[in-house]
Amino acid sequence: MVKQLNVFSENRPGKLEKITGVLADANVNIMAMKISSEDEYGVFQFIVDDPEKGFRAFKLSGITVSLKEVLAVGVANKSGSLHHMLSILRKDDINVEDCYGFVVESEKKAIIVMEVADFTAAGKILERQGYRLIGSSELYSL
Repeated sequence: MVKQLNVFSENRPGKLEKITGVLADANVNIMAMKISSEDEYGVFQFIVDDPEKGFRAFKLSGITVSLKEVLAVGVANKSGSLHHMLSILRKDDINVEDCYGFVVESEKKAIIVMEVADFTAAGKILERQGYRLIGSSELYSL
């Protein structure tokens, strides 16, 4: 399973720069990120090459952080690929609670990062349909 860093913070100028600075100072590479904000507060979600090291760096800096397991799935980097995968999950009544992706150009594929209520069921369904789940060691080495 892949781990995502979730950082909770005030939504104000310079905050993202401070957060990314903590990772840079710890020599942790950001592979993907997503920001969700609502008025005064936001959640910064990161996929990094060493989530445990990033987690410790945030804790030592006094930044509120959590580690969350997410599902990472490889899909073709072409039109309709995400839609097809989501259609499969919908047919089996799997709810996608959160989702974002990034492209690995050297691999000619996209990695979709998802939060779902039932990781095991979603993983089995996708594997049966020919999708490849991306494990932590493979993802962090990209």
